[in-house]
Amino acid sequence: MLLIAGYATQGIAQEREESRPVVQEYRVEVGGGTALSTYLSPLRYDGTVIGVSGQWTKASQWAPESLVMQFNAALNMRDYLNPARTASMIGFDGMFAWGMQWRKRLPYSLQVTAGGSADIDAGCLYLTRNGNNPVSVLASASLDINASLSWRFKIGRLPMLLSDEIRIPTIGCFFSPEYGETYYEIWLGNHKGLAHCGWWGNRFCINNLLSLKLDFGRTAMEVGYRYDYRSSWANQLNTQLSTHSFVIGIIPHGLGLKRPARINSPFF
Repeated sequence: MLLIAGYATQGIAQEREESRPVVQEYRVEVGGGTALSTYLSPLRYDGTVIGVSGQWTKASQWAPESLVMQFNAALNMRDYLNPARTASMIGFDGMFAWGMQWRKRLPYSLQVTAGGSADIDAGCLYLTRNGNNPVSVLASASLDINASLSWRFKIGRLPMLLSDEIRIPTIGCFFSPEYGETYYEIWLGNHKGLAHCGWWGNRFCINNLLSLKLDFGRTAMEVGYRYDYRSSWANQLNTQLSTHSFVIGIIPHGLGLKRPARINSPFF
């Protein structure tokens, strides 16, 4: 009897876990953008941006009908040229974020979410022709506002999900040296004035993804467009990164649109 009860309990636990699947999204992003870093150069560079990103979303175990938990991660490589095409700037950066969002199911197969997240960004820009200060370090941590709107519909027998997701950092901290200060001076111990409180007045960023997901059942496909803008101003130094990317992704195990009554999806 104990063995049967154990198997029954395990089966119930598995059913509960399966009722809140983790929707995994893996993306490749290719596009173009511009970069301005007055620590390195007064010129605005432009070029190609290539990145990979992942998103893991799940209905919360505390309030699965009204709360959604989400992890995000991204890596980007940037290759820019100056206006005269005589100098190059290379960049690498990564991001990780975790957040919770309140959600509301609306009529006409709509769903809206709103909430917050905490994120960490780190990377660098390298100017190949600058011998004195060739590298600008990018580092920040912030609390963000998150929101999304999604619409579930069908074309023929193919379920689809059109969604728009936005993330806006609100307050946090970021790294910026003094104007003309070298990293060798920082290494020697000059640590004053490196960390700055970031808010919309001196650090405005926005990340917006408009995407269409096509659910084939066992897997799903995603196509979309992402706009990513980051800026900071401190110690008379201005940094701006603007990126427009085409996004294509795969969603293993699909979205569950063909079996919505059996699962609690974070998307509908």
